[in-house]
Amino acid sequence: MASFVKFIVLLASLVTFCYTFYVVGKLTLFLSKPRSISTAHTWIFNLLDNKSRLETAYGPIVFDTLYVIGFIFQHSFIKSAIVKNLLRKLRLAPAERTIYTLTSSLCLHYLVQNWVPAQSIVLWQINVDESVPLWWTFVITHGVCWTVIYGGSFIMDLGELLGIKQTYYDLHNYLEPIAYKSLELRNLYTHVRHPSFVGFSLILFATNVMSLDRLLLAVLLTTYMYVAWSSDQTDIAYQRKQLQRKKQELKAH
Repeated sequence: MASFVKFIVLLASLVTFCYTFYVVGKLTLFLSKPRSISTAHTWIFNLLDNKSRLETAYGPIVFDTLYVIGFIFQHSFIKSAIVKNLLRKLRLAPAERTIYTLTSSLCLHYLVQNWVPAQSIVLWQINVDESVPLWWTFVITHGVCWTVIYGGSFIMDLGELLGIKQTYYDLHNYLEPIAYKSLELRNLYTHVRHPSFVGFSLILFATNVMSLDRLLLAVLLTTYMYVAWSSDQTDIAYQRKQLQRKKQELKAH
């Protein structure tokens, strides 16, 4: 019976794994697809001359703020000791990462699907469709950032990051995947579980239309990442050591 339950949990992890890829794809398009230029807008510096534009932005900003706060709350609460202890009592500790990944994906999916634009107020807007160099600069910048993020996720052990490895190991009565990693890497994972703070920040702010809603999203998520990703000198030293080791291995080949 216990093995059957573990097998069901593993299947749930596989479904979550696939669903997460789908949501990340939608998030990539949501953040990186060039935005259309609005012909009716007010520069943020001219709000006092056209207060009606500010009034039309109230509703979208309130809802968008709630969506982002909901995602941030979920992202932090599911990692809390309260939830972890509860899952242990329910004998669902191996599914902890899967549950975390699933709830995060659901929140992100809801945010992307229900996001309300507030393009009546903008900081800047650039029509990249009218300039080939600008279009390629935009695409290459976002492409490089996403490549770093995706590549970093694979390097950081994507299966363990999304929770499928934990449920697989549990089915075969192995130790948790983290137990097979070095102490330095475990310490790094307690501080940083997603690669490239710089990459995400560039994606959020390097947009061709910085409307009020996009500014809100960029500021809130960047602030959250800055607070949540608390790497220390030990983490930096470990990553430098690993980089040097990789360089030596490449030279040897």
